Amino acid sequence: MFVANYASWRKMPPALQEGYLIGVMDGWTRTSTRGEQPWMKAQRTGINKCMREQEISSAMLVNLVNSHYSAHTADWRVPPAIVVKDVIMGTCLADVNSEREKAGYSAWERQPAQISKDD
Repeated sequence: MFVANYASWRKMPPALQEGYLIGVMDGWTRTSTRGEQPWMKAQRTGINKCMREQEISSAMLVNLVNSHYSAHTADWRVPPAIVVKDVIMGTCLADVNSEREKAGYSAWERQPAQISKDD
């Protein structure tokens, strides 16, 4: 299922929002694809470590997405799948960078919280 933007997202019941975000996270952090870039393994490892250590639940993911949309109305056009990935990357950047360093990659810098460029 694809949810296109905040308008679609807010029409979904909370249980469906949780299920949707679990699917997004599973696809992003649990699955390697043939021919993927080598740095993606370090990213997955760091995200999984962070989520496990911080005990980030599906309800917390929904709260993070809702909080992002509330704080950044310019991102209402951005799909929640992109929002959750962006928020989790910011939350887990230290763990991702630790894994990147172990794999011989340079650290990533934190990007601004708003995803969309102001019009």
